[in-house]
Amino acid sequence: MYSPDDILTAAAAIRPYLPNLLGETAPTVDAQLADLLNQPFSPGLENRILDCLAAHDASREWLNQFLQTKRPPDVERHYHPLAGQATDLPAIPQYVCPEGDYVWYRHSIAEPVPLCPTHHQALILVEED
Repeated sequence: MYSPDDILTAAAAIRPYLPNLLGETAPTVDAQLADLLNQPFSPGLENRILDCLAAHDASREWLNQFLQTKRPPDVERHYHPLAGQATDLPAIPQYVCPEGDYVWYRHSIAEPVPLCPTHHQALILVEED
């Protein structure tokens, strides 16, 4: 099964994707997730997060894919220059809220890094290991 940390990370990472996944329902779900992610950890917190995301087919599917790969479904980490020869590229840059409740992936250098929608703070680049 998945650890509480995996579930908390997935919940923070799905937040930027909610508008595309859930449409008009996104602000409500995002507010619920922000509230849950900003609570002190307690037993059952991850189950409440799972319940929130499982209530919608699109977020449930996204969550399942994220938990399997540890990255958003749209983030590709491999480039195939020639048929059959894969070359690893650096991961898509990941930015996090200093408070830990929002994760954003930069798909293009042209995308400006947003502020955390909960805390209105600048997101911090996560350095690759």
